[in-house]
Amino acid sequence: MAGVMYLVYRRVSQIITAWFSPDQYERSYPLLKFGLRLSGFVLIFLALIGPYFIDQRGDSQEVGREIYLLLDVSASMNTADLAPSRLEKARQAISALLPQLQGDRVGLILFTENAYVQCPLTRDLGAVSLFLNMAQTRQYTQTGTQFRAALSVAMDRFLNVERNDSRSARAIVLISDGEDFGDTYVSLLERMRQAGIVLIPVGIGSYTGGPVPHFQQDRQVGFKRYEDGTQVISRLEDTRLKELATSFGTRYVSITDAGDDLNDVARQLRDIQVRVLVKSQEAVKANLYQFLLFPALVCLLITMFLMPIRKI
Repeated sequence: MAGVMYLVYRRVSQIITAWFSPDQYERSYPLLKFGLRLSGFVLIFLALIGPYFIDQRGDSQEVGREIYLLLDVSASMNTADLAPSRLEKARQAISALLPQLQGDRVGLILFTENAYVQCPLTRDLGAVSLFLNMAQTRQYTQTGTQFRAALSVAMDRFLNVERNDSRSARAIVLISDGEDFGDTYVSLLERMRQAGIVLIPVGIGSYTGGPVPHFQQDRQVGFKRYEDGTQVISRLEDTRLKELATSFGTRYVSITDAGDDLNDVARQLRDIQVRVLVKSQEAVKANLYQFLLFPALVCLLITMFLMPIRKI
């Protein structure tokens, strides 16, 4: 870059001296202009590298709160009684909840009649959001809903797969339209309580409901119907969800057109007692790129005012 700028400087000098008086041209300080431009570009390049000049010591602590979000992706979640659909409404609500879970380990499990781990526990909430946006009801062939499968997978991940610290505070946020067609699972709920897992149920949909869209090859071709030709109407069935909230001593939360945020879920999660698992100090390097960009800007601005005087 220095070589190229010097060649440009020499060529410009030859051209300008032919049209301006040499003594007047020298008064515009061409060498100084060249030096300032070169300095400005060098400083910009150094700033882009992102140099670290100062090492600081910062406290770092790892807290024990781990949360699995269980999202219903059965066919009924395509119902548009909540615009644009129940599933899209749920995604919007979860996306607004995630920034309030900074510092927690969050995972995502999708479920229909079976359950699938979409994203394991992580502190990278951007990854959780990415996998959340990929969730579609058409990912799975099963169209029904079973809470047992989802809760069982989440508990297994907590106790066996993740191998997390036993002191961690664990919570499950179950989001569904409440149409549970599975078997009873009293023993599973009891094991969850014994393991200290908190369950917060969230219902989504309206009591009036709406028809369930029918898709073929990712295109809607009408609405689902029973064998007798009657149109399938899906409604919010939150009786079981409210029973689960009562069983775990939590508050049932609903996502409707009137209220589509999960702030109450965030408050309940914050109320869970959190233990500090790891407390340490780590080196933090301060990026002082702005102290290079400022003098670079000053150098380039000065060159704008170093103009030669035209010969009369």
